[in-house]
Amino acid sequence: MENLQIEAVDDVVGRYCLLKRPVRDRDGVNHFNEKPKVLREVVNLDRRMFLVEFSDGSTTFLFPEEVAIE
Repeated sequence: MENLQIEAVDDVVGRYCLLKRPVRDRDGVNHFNEKPKVLREVVNLDRRMFLVEFSDGSTTFLFPEEVAIE
């Protein structure tokens, strides 16, 4: 696990975002016209990702190019 680097960044945590395209959560449910809340921002292997929570409580990781932060 020597390649695993996780760095927390808190500038968008707690903010809402708009989805730029339909996304599927971990349960296979499609989401689009929603404003999920950013729970966590992580950088892993030089990739920035947001853990977001939808109104139904489901979560998924999204890349910054998939959302617009409000």
